[in-house]
Amino acid sequence: MAKQGYKIMDSDLHVQEPADIYERYLEEPFKSKAPRKERAHASGVEKWVAGEHYLPYWAEDPEVAAANTFLMNKKEKTPFQAKAFENNFNAETTCEAMDLEGVDIAILYRSMGGMLAQAFDVLEPEFLTALCRAYNNWMKDYCDYNPDRLKGVAMVSIADVDGAVEEVKRAAQDLGFWGVSIHPEPIFGRILYSKEVEPFWEECAKQNIAVGIHGTGTALTRDDLGRKFLEHPAGRIVSRSVSFPVQLMSSLAGVIASGIIERNPNLRIAFLEGNAGWLPWFLYRLDELYHKHGYPRLEKDPTDYFLSNCFIGTDVDEFGVADVINRLGDDNIVISTDYPHFDSAFPNAMDEFLELEISDENKRKILWDNCARYYGQA
Repeated sequence: MAKQGYKIMDSDLHVQEPADIYERYLEEPFKSKAPRKERAHASGVEKWVAGEHYLPYWAEDPEVAAANTFLMNKKEKTPFQAKAFENNFNAETTCEAMDLEGVDIAILYRSMGGMLAQAFDVLEPEFLTALCRAYNNWMKDYCDYNPDRLKGVAMVSIADVDGAVEEVKRAAQDLGFWGVSIHPEPIFGRILYSKEVEPFWEECAKQNIAVGIHGTGTALTRDDLGRKFLEHPAGRIVSRSVSFPVQLMSSLAGVIASGIIERNPNLRIAFLEGNAGWLPWFLYRLDELYHKHGYPRLEKDPTDYFLSNCFIGTDVDEFGVADVINRLGDDNIVISTDYPHFDSAFPNAMDEFLELEISDENKRKILWDNCARYYGQA
């Protein structure tokens, strides 16, 4: 398949987890506590319920949920999207969606049900790992529908580092996944570059598997940046505008400046779904302050570590990507349709990207070459 002559690899296409994923896949002794998907009484939006807790936190607040509901209702659904919804966004309809967009290969990331497994820190760490394991088993079955086109990304939780290490190993060796995903925000006070998380990074390097850092505006953890915006009168607008890029900035700075890449030089890390336009300025600032403070000493400047080991996700309509290319080159940028999320440009996402005023060579590398290198397929 080629769209306007381009091969396309979607770095971050999403699944929608079925309501009974954990009831079917969760193992004992946790099976009786399996989270489930329900409709919120106050707002009518879907929420994931685990015991007395639920996500998203604003699901029972009709005013906060109104921003989501308005956007979902504003965008007219195509007949295909109606079909996909009726079929619970199964693997067959995902492949059909890829055909409509011209996507050859999609690397599959979680939606709310997977985020719950990753970082819902009202649940104990061992339970989170059990949820991640169940999610990963479901994802393997999902990809098996068309393993040439559907590539899995494993959920892991740094709340339980030992469990995360085992899931990294299993994802690479047994499940055949192309990547693992971690949440950028603190969980139980632990951050990506805490010393106790080092075994996770070492295992990712050992298994030569890609790491995707993917945020959210859902205020997932107790220390999540988005929590401060929950009572804002335009909370969903402000939270989604701020949380996604700022979460990526903080994790990028922390991972690079802490020496994680220097200690594990074959790591490949992508910072996904938080735009790319901020990257040149932020790397400039990171380099500037690194040189002013000079400690801890690194063998290279932060920008050099990003260029050698990292990737950034751009949105399909992000005209600012031209400035990123001008200042940093086009070797480190990947792209996603963001299907099937309600704010995706599907089924015209890739058409929008191909209209951007960047060169054909830029487009070719962003649509395929860079993503193939990131996921270790080049």
